[in-house]
Amino acid sequence: MSLTLGPFRFLSSGGTLEDLAAGRERPDALQDLDARLPTPNSLRRAGDATKSAVLAAAELLRAERVQLSERLGLYVGQQQISLDYCTRFLESSYREGPRLASPMYFSEAAANNIATHISLTLGLTGLAQTFIGCRAAGIQAVLGAGEDVLSGHVDAGLVVVMGVGSPMTRDAYLSVYRPFQRRKRQDVRHLSGAVALMVRRGAPGQPTLAFAQVRCGGRGAAAQRVTVDSVWREAGARMVPGTRVVESTLFLARERSRAVIRAVGETTPFAAELGESYALDPFVRLLLDGVLHSGNEGRAVLCLGEEGTAGMLALDGPARIV
Repeated sequence: MSLTLGPFRFLSSGGTLEDLAAGRERPDALQDLDARLPTPNSLRRAGDATKSAVLAAAELLRAERVQLSERLGLYVGQQQISLDYCTRFLESSYREGPRLASPMYFSEAAANNIATHISLTLGLTGLAQTFIGCRAAGIQAVLGAGEDVLSGHVDAGLVVVMGVGSPMTRDAYLSVYRPFQRRKRQDVRHLSGAVALMVRRGAPGQPTLAFAQVRCGGRGAAAQRVTVDSVWREAGARMVPGTRVVESTLFLARERSRAVIRAVGETTPFAAELGESYALDPFVRLLLDGVLHSGNEGRAVLCLGEEGTAGMLALDGPARIV
């Protein structure tokens, strides 16, 4: 039996998918976040993005009436956000004084902090994995959940993908990848939030996972073209005819990344302007395409991330959102 993906639950600092599709900014989108969180929880010192991840998972499980058991696996995809929490500690030190700055910010920098908060708050006792890396970390989480469902290790996989960023993240990227541009820093809008989704066998009403893959070909345009070409060819053999393919590329490398993709194939134009959300971005674009273009066509996203990583996720129809 085939794997299905969905439904999806999306929360962000910029508003709903409809808000993002219309280009509306909603600074108050998460103002009631604490009131909506399950209680008790371990989130007193956590940031809004972390709380969004827990809330998205909780609301999805409630909407689907999923029974909690050891047969429900948890799979989290995120870029490492320790730098952002270190930034918050420094800002808190300046604002409140070093003696009053909370050391809890450092515990939030742990690699598996999101999985820990979700498990503790929701009472999950099954397998839990965290995938950390580049833009394709969320697709890797879907792959991990799919493997465990198909092998029988779990009956269903709860996948949570988180996106968070700050000016410090931008400066760190420039320091590593574009050191000569540090003095001419390009302003970057960030979109923080999370998406939660279910991976199961043959769930009624949900699209089938037609293809999912992540590969790393190394740095350089030539190596990246080879990687993108191999992923695209393999996906093309499995996607349904007429599938709409959108792209997800790092904002600070968008022009170069698009040149690599265009050398391989054409993606569907994407009109909405989004803030940078790193590992969350491929899923935001996949869901937004369904909001902007109704229809039963297959949907796919091609992701080109750091270090020449290429990932692709394809469904045989539009995603269902709750």
